[in-house]
Amino acid sequence: MPPATSQPRSANRRTLNGPLGALAALAGYLALTLALTYPLIRQFTTTIPGDSFDGWQNYWNLWWVRVALLDLHTQPFFTPVLFHPTGVSLLFHTLNPFNGVVALPIQIAWGLLPAYNFIVLLSFTLGGLGTYLLAREVLGPGAKWLPAFVAGAIFTFAPFHFAHLLGHMQVISLEWLPFFALYLLRVAQALSSPVASHRRTGHDAAMAVFFLILVALCDWYYMLYCLILTAVVFAWAAWQALPTGDGEPGPVRRWARLTLVFAGIWVVFALILSPLLVPMVREARRFSFMVPDPNQSRILSADLLAYVTPQEFHPLWGEWARARAAVFTSTVSEHQVFIGYTALALLAVALFFAGRGKTGARRGPWTWVLVTFFVLSLGPALHIAGQTRLLPGGGEIPLPYAALVRVVPFMEITRSVSRLSVIVMLATGVLAAVGLQWIMTRAHGGAIWGAAALALVLFEFLPVPYPLSPPDTPAWYAELAASPDQRAVLNVPMNWDRPGYLLYQTVHGKPLTNAYISREDPRTLTERAPVLQHFRHLGPDIIRFDLAAQGIQVLNDLDVGWVVVDRYKMPGGEERAYTEAAAAEIFGEQTPLYEDERLTVYAVPAAEPTAPYLILGASWGPFEAQGRTRAFADGAEVIVRAPGPGRVNLHVQTAEGSGALDASEEAGSYVIPLELQPGDNIVTLRARTPGRPVIVKELALTPR
Repeated sequence: MPPATSQPRSANRRTLNGPLGALAALAGYLALTLALTYPLIRQFTTTIPGDSFDGWQNYWNLWWVRVALLDLHTQPFFTPVLFHPTGVSLLFHTLNPFNGVVALPIQIAWGLLPAYNFIVLLSFTLGGLGTYLLAREVLGPGAKWLPAFVAGAIFTFAPFHFAHLLGHMQVISLEWLPFFALYLLRVAQALSSPVASHRRTGHDAAMAVFFLILVALCDWYYMLYCLILTAVVFAWAAWQALPTGDGEPGPVRRWARLTLVFAGIWVVFALILSPLLVPMVREARRFSFMVPDPNQSRILSADLLAYVTPQEFHPLWGEWARARAAVFTSTVSEHQVFIGYTALALLAVALFFAGRGKTGARRGPWTWVLVTFFVLSLGPALHIAGQTRLLPGGGEIPLPYAALVRVVPFMEITRSVSRLSVIVMLATGVLAAVGLQWIMTRAHGGAIWGAAALALVLFEFLPVPYPLSPPDTPAWYAELAASPDQRAVLNVPMNWDRPGYLLYQTVHGKPLTNAYISREDPRTLTERAPVLQHFRHLGPDIIRFDLAAQGIQVLNDLDVGWVVVDRYKMPGGEERAYTEAAAAEIFGEQTPLYEDERLTVYAVPAAEPTAPYLILGASWGPFEAQGRTRAFADGAEVIVRAPGPGRVNLHVQTAEGSGALDASEEAGSYVIPLELQPGDNIVTLRARTPGRPVIVKELALTPR
């Protein structure tokens, strides 16, 4: 197998790192970003791009990083201001701390809205520049400027990028991927070729580690993708290192160097980020809350037709595209993986015509990368037009992603499989540059062909006017910010998590009793404590509890100062009827602290505790709404919070078909006598037959 050609580094420095070409590309991507995100530039300080949902979670992320670092002088991966009073770990939350740190000067000087939008401009502009530099490396010395610039445009202005601009700041922060790929490619080329100079291999490997760290500090998904990318590039480099048969010595030494350096990149990365990775591994071994339902990875896989279905933000055919995309199983932000017909045409030229000819174009590992990530992005089973049962008899076509999940560490934590298409677009951009370079060196008026290709790519990807979301924070929260009281705010409705409450916290600054993070943590009290359970499930959980008698007591124990009922968050139906009724039952005849057409705010009065009550431990299974039950396999904890010493009976009523409880039965339920001490008394319920789930309908306390 012939070795990969390697250009002298001096030539690379004159072409790849030419300051004028890079500056021109940077300026071009910035100008195009301002144009393609229009009208964001006109409302840069008053709004953010997106659909007014996940964007506010990432807006909060920027705020929290500032509060943690500058106000609390602590690391930001645990926050006491969400899920008060327990706080919550943010290790598996989409915190993207790089963005929080780099935007700090903007946030301090001009505020959160410009800081958020600065990150948007940064991600699009640098994403284009990194791909431009990568394409210049692949095209080699003497390459034309336009093909590399088109490569950057295909990658950074892809519908994938604009789809996640709806609110996924961590996903739009793809700018470091091409930089990592660039230095990884340099290392691979140097170590796989017997004629290449290894003089700068250490430098390139160090730069790969640096950019890999930046990738991880933006998005853990992308870090995993870099791991897969490393494996593919390593396999390609090992193949390139095979002897040519012309007397060249064997490849064993080169394979050893490849293995050592590639493994070293990841070992050094893991050592540097070990303060984050070690606790993440520890958490993942103790708990499984960060692992989503496997069915989500099926739903959020890329559909084969989505790659050729035009993007839905286009001003001309967007509505038509939305109708075509209605059959896809994933959400709008996840199913927009359109490659673009111009990019596909250039890709075809690269794959079928532009080999190792006079253009000097070297496709390198990018065909391998393209195929690998394209197949993986399709998920565990092939989807075509939303259907997976494509074989006779209703069978599915299995794909390699299902096996990958079992091999790659932490891969089971990911759920949005279609995001693997980000590397598909990177490889497409690079190979499209190869194809365009081939055309421009052969066609008459090559610059015109290049300009036409760029214009067509941008026209296909045109998303203007891009949707914007101004903050809708009610004015009362500014009044709350002035209060010296540092108790928590309980926002309702809370039957599902709303990121708008995070937006409001950036104004009032008080802790939140309930919040919205990327993975629900069972150690918070949202699903475990009465009152919170009632609002969460629009009715009682398995704990028998009197809202009128003990609701204020629980709110005091949870350190809640205000309950805010937001009618704009619940237009009607059971959600509104129950939430308002439950609040009225808790507060009775108490006059609201504040009320307008949108909000009713209750101040929680101080109250002496009246009686013990129950809280679930963190080991219970999820609430089953249909039968209003919860289950546990071997054991589960119940906490009895008591204002003073006393003697009570804990009654456990099980459902039909339940396993038996290891306790005495009395009148159709299990009865456990308890001697209470002031504070939290922990009771462990155990199954009589290990492995047979106990299904509980009700837990209750009675005096003894």
